[in-house]
Amino acid sequence: MPDVLIRIPKRFLNDHLERDLPAPAIVRETKSHYFIDPGDPAVGELANDAAHYADGLDEAPLGIILSARATLRAIQRAVD
Repeated sequence: MPDVLIRIPKRFLNDHLERDLPAPAIVRETKSHYFIDPGDPAVGELANDAAHYADGLDEAPLGIILSARATLRAIQRAVD
């Protein structure tokens, strides 16, 4: 297991998975979060998808938009 994991909300990753998009492997989970490896090659795809929803222009439910924003912030903090 990697030393550092990215904690992301379950809601957006679940939505991402339901759309059959490439997703990073879930290393661990809690009631409301998944932990993913920042080195997983699919993190970039997840970040791109989150960025698409985070701008709020898509007609997604507010919960998905907010979860996408939180996912994007978590990924950005991990890679900076």
